[in-house]
Amino acid sequence: MKHTLLATTALTALVAFTGGAFAGVTVSGSARIGLKTTEGAAAKTTAAAAAALDAFEATTATYLQDTYATGTMSAIIATAALSAAEIAATAIVAGLADVVAGIKKDRLDLVTTAGSPAEIQLATDLATAEALLASARGAEKSTVAASADTTTGVNRVRVSFAMTGDTDGGMAFGAGMRADGAGKAATSGGNAHGSAYVSGAFGKLKAGDLGGADKDAAGHIAGVGLSGLGTKNELSYQAGGHNLGYEFSTNGLTFGYSLNTAVQTGSNSAMGLKYSGDLGGTTVTVGLGSSKVGTSTQNTVSAAVSMGGLTIKAISSTNDNGPVIAEVTGRAQSGITAALQYRAAVAEKTTPDTDHTGMSISYAMDAMSVTAFTRTESTSGKVDKDYSGFGFAYDMGGVTLKAGVVDAEDISYADFGVSFSF
Repeated sequence: MKHTLLATTALTALVAFTGGAFAGVTVSGSARIGLKTTEGAAAKTTAAAAAALDAFEATTATYLQDTYATGTMSAIIATAALSAAEIAATAIVAGLADVVAGIKKDRLDLVTTAGSPAEIQLATDLATAEALLASARGAEKSTVAASADTTTGVNRVRVSFAMTGDTDGGMAFGAGMRADGAGKAATSGGNAHGSAYVSGAFGKLKAGDLGGADKDAAGHIAGVGLSGLGTKNELSYQAGGHNLGYEFSTNGLTFGYSLNTAVQTGSNSAMGLKYSGDLGGTTVTVGLGSSKVGTSTQNTVSAAVSMGGLTIKAISSTNDNGPVIAEVTGRAQSGITAALQYRAAVAEKTTPDTDHTGMSISYAMDAMSVTAFTRTESTSGKVDKDYSGFGFAYDMGGVTLKAGVVDAEDISYADFGVSFSF
């Protein structure tokens, strides 16, 4: 329950302005008491993964062995590109290890001035050989230890302040902020800087702690549980930390734009378009959103229908992050052969495209409501991630009993407890 108090109290005020303008402050709060259980996970071992050599690397490895070591590696490598399995063969690894040892020995035996052409060449060839050896060996095997089931408290207190006002000219203004728990800093919980707005016939101008306009339009599917259980129902919107936004609404249609003005180079902006209307007793809501951060774009669409106590929502989002680019170590031509050309270094880019799809169904009957959702996250080159959940809530008038269960990639989460509204 929200309370608007008189100016005589310490928490709220109703202040008269010239010409009949006024402003008010509303204080509301929420709290929860409950427990959350997280299922443990079995130990996992990641096998070594050797990288394939391309034709350039194979030719370089052959030259290095012919120069600094002996063996059969040259015949095995030849000049063709090899698969990861072939390059991980014992003879290849052993041959490259011999090359590294041979270069190190030559450096010790070399009597010359530090920084001389011969010394520089040996240092360059050693770095190249060690890089090839690391690729041939592959990443070391890693093991993730098993974890046990855990049960933790999910207690929380929040106080929210909403300030609203109107001028005698009909323009509205307001601000809001939220405090999470006693002594909590802005960086660890919530929205301590708040946000403010001014609105009128021109639309609504917002500033402060804002989300992206695309998220405002498309939103998320419904979640479950007392604590949200990891908010697995939510999409990952790339646009965030925006501090300036604009909205214009007319006849159920809302257009929004937001950006982060702290970004002086590149892009960090979002747009959204949302429609909501009553079609013969059924409320239909459609949201479209698009954002651009740097060179990455994200496009999202959602649709929801509500009739009686039933609400169904579907959402789809795509992140276009461009192609994955493998890191390339630059190598100089000097000392290899004239046939091998210089290759410039290329920075690694490992942000593949990602698609999100999800749906939620909620049904409310009197004080009881039940919700279920499912969501899939598909990333190029990786195994899909699947999330699903089910929960219920029972409103007892200011106090709501809540419980939920979520399955996130075969790990189960569950919570139970009560939440309060003030």
